[in-house]
Order: sequence, then C-alpha cells, then structure tokens
Amino acid sequence: MARYAFPAFTTSTRSRYIVVWNLEWYVIECRRLEPAADLSGAMAVTIERLEADGWQAEGTPEYGFVFIRRDADRRLLMLTEKDPADTGRQSFSPFCAQPILR
Repeated sequence: MARYAFPAFTTSTRSRYIVVWNLEWYVIECRRLEPAADLSGAMAVTIERLEADGWQAEGTPEYGFVFIRRDADRRLLMLTEKDPADTGRQSFSPFCAQPILR
C-alpha cells in the first residue's frame, strides 16, 4: 500500500509563504520564500527562531503546519502557496493555491 506524499514541501515553480496566524486568521507575520528555497529548512529555522522567543511547537511540521504556544497564547505556523496579503479574491484557503469558487 503506497503512502500519500503530502505536497507541502514539494519543490514548486511558485513562491511559498511562511505565515504565522492567530486563531482568528489574522496574519501576525509573513515571509515570502523563493521557488527554489529549501522549504523544510525554512520551516525548521522559523521554528528555532520562534522557540528562542519563548514559543513552543505543539508537534512536528511534517504536513506544512504546526501550532505554537507561549503561555496562554496559541498561533498557527503554516507553509502555503497562497499569499495571505492577496485580497483580489474573496475566498481563501491556506491549504491551496487556487481560491475556492462558490
């Protein structure tokens, strides 16, 4: 039985973004990554930087996201193809590059 390979860290010809959201989807921080960037390494560096600031990852980022916590504050760190600053379309899913049309 073959295992599904989650595409979060798949090399792409498009830019990716490492985004930290609060739990109401407000962007706290966003960093653009070039198409040829080491995505796994960029996530690891971001987690290390956040841990140095007192944040603790609640799991591993193997699927391209991880919740982080500091005291009672909880946030979501995610790798995505969708630029969260792109307000051209109303529908937004951080999990896919294309908007959801309804």
